[in-house]
Amino acid sequence: MKNPESYKYKWVVLLSASLTCSLTWGLAYTIGLFYISWVDEFDAGNGEVAVIGGINTGVSCLLGPLYDVMNTRLGYRKAGALSGILMAVGYIGSALATNLFMLCFFYGVIQGFGFGLAYFGASLAVNKYFIQQRTFAEGMATFGSGAGGFGFTILSQYLIVTYGWRGAMLIFSGTALHIVVLFQLTFSPDQLDYLKLNWKTPNATDKSSELGYEVSNKDDSDLASVGSDDKIEIDDEREVQFFRSNDPENRTWLRRCTGMFRNPLFLLMLFTEFLCWIAVYVPFVHLPERARLLGIDATTVTWIASSISLSMCFGRIAITGICSALKIDPFYAYGFVNVVSGLLTVFSPFLTTKDGLLCYAIFYGLFYVSVPLIRASAASLLGADVFSMAYGWIVAISGVGLFIGPALAGLLYDITGSYDATFYASGACLIACGTMVAFRNKAKRIQDAKMTADVIYKRYEL
Repeated sequence: MKNPESYKYKWVVLLSASLTCSLTWGLAYTIGLFYISWVDEFDAGNGEVAVIGGINTGVSCLLGPLYDVMNTRLGYRKAGALSGILMAVGYIGSALATNLFMLCFFYGVIQGFGFGLAYFGASLAVNKYFIQQRTFAEGMATFGSGAGGFGFTILSQYLIVTYGWRGAMLIFSGTALHIVVLFQLTFSPDQLDYLKLNWKTPNATDKSSELGYEVSNKDDSDLASVGSDDKIEIDDEREVQFFRSNDPENRTWLRRCTGMFRNPLFLLMLFTEFLCWIAVYVPFVHLPERARLLGIDATTVTWIASSISLSMCFGRIAITGICSALKIDPFYAYGFVNVVSGLLTVFSPFLTTKDGLLCYAIFYGLFYVSVPLIRASAASLLGADVFSMAYGWIVAISGVGLFIGPALAGLLYDITGSYDATFYASGACLIACGTMVAFRNKAKRIQDAKMTADVIYKRYEL
């Protein structure tokens, strides 16, 4: 197929994805403000109400493999429209809730399912169009997450005060329906020609294949590219057919998963993401409470919390832009930002003033770039053909870490009576996550050797 990056329509898809991220994560970050209203409304404990957010997060992340199947079967536009409708229904049902069980179902399950499906689909669409500029495109797409988190936090506070939490939920249901419109603008590259949306730059040459491999003649021999940069010499048409038989279009979802879990690079990514998400969300959850316990006033605590989201906007554009311009491997960049975030978090207990905590929040947000970098890494190292499935499992393992991390952090506080141990442990996990990236080349060599062995075996078998 034509090089997807030759289409100017890619910028429409990128804008749509960024706005989708703004709506999904922006609305998700407001849950802390609704907690207070739910505790008062239903006369419930903080632990009971916290279950609602846990269900929402769990559904949105742990169902990543299902989102892969739905986007493959339905396409971006239908799956995206469904996600916006589900989010709207979740908010309407929550606004009408008369007990916590209804909130768990409508906000936790229904809204969480729509949230995860929309965010997943936006990422897939971006990776279909951007290859050479993939890292920067991911940064631009996830820029909306930080911008939405900052904007919707302020907006939701105003809406709750003015219309009550139920009125705010109804307004957010209408806001979520905008996702339906955004996904109607999200066409896959192979649709653009017959839809007459092919805003293609002239004389563009094909640089990639949507299937993740290409066959070309060079010095009278054929080369088949598996994934992104793994080259294996092919001198027999039967071996080319072997690669094509392993094309995701010709294999069942279960067989594709089995093959993926035999890939050392993929397993390394899963392990690093698990370590990352055990720790990376802890400052979002526990830094405001830590600031309050240090005697900092409520207004300053709010600014400390929102500063992470605000600085995250600039960090994602700046760091991904630098990586793209200097052609830095996104997986190495992923390791670097996690090590820096870990060091900042390890030393944060020594910061006990409002200025110190505000500085920590700002710099932590600047280096919170792991999300776009791991997505770019998965596409570039594993191949665009398996990105959807791979990212589905990466999202799922992130959800597991997200479940465990904040809970363990709270448990450490209960045991020690201080947040120092919480931030020490979180920082150590982030540093361990970043240093594990050093095994990238070793994992790649193992995978290359396995692929070569498969080719040799297939050559003699055929």
